[in-house]
Amino acid sequence: MAARSSPFRAPVGPPCWLLALAICGGGCGPAVHFEGGVYREGPLAFRLGELPAPWQRARVRSAGGGGGVAFHHPQGGSIRAGASCERGVDVPLDVLTNHLLMGIEAPAEASREHLTLDGRAALRTRLAGRLDGVDVQLDLVVLRKDGCTYDFQLVAGPATFAARQPDFDRLLAGFRALAGGTAASDRAGATTPGPGTSRSPPSARR
Repeated sequence: MAARSSPFRAPVGPPCWLLALAICGGGCGPAVHFEGGVYREGPLAFRLGELPAPWQRARVRSAGGGGGVAFHHPQGGSIRAGASCERGVDVPLDVLTNHLLMGIEAPAEASREHLTLDGRAALRTRLAGRLDGVDVQLDLVVLRKDGCTYDFQLVAGPATFAARQPDFDRLLAGFRALAGGTAASDRAGATTPGPGTSRSPPSARR
């Protein structure tokens, strides 16, 4: 996949709406690798379901590092998946979700439901709001597994949101946290895990 652009936020770190997604060439940062649907950043690794064409691979530009993996649809909409691994951190899923909503103007929640993702409890929230004065709809999913917090974010304009949801569902269905990630390294006696901080939802291109 090629790449395009948008901004995001983090369930463990501070909210950040100023990150940009830019076109990726061969790689998206020296410590970040995404190939065959597998994202790797240092000891962190996870697999995602494949998105169909014309989704394009994107890079999250952040001062803090790799920032997860993101995709942009040329007809509007962005998807992002990210993770953060910190030992001893156990934040409830609803609190993580509420953190993702910081910065959304006039949020109107449509649903909040529990589901199982990769064998673990997850929380999925759908809502509408305004981002930088522009109407958007969001589908946010958060879960914790083996010491890591994962978040998945779909953001699109009202006219394209429903059309992007099946692709987002496909990405979620293929998610697997891979052995050898940060939590596995901790169990093997590794030191504090490297950064994998997730970022804020992308602003939707219409």
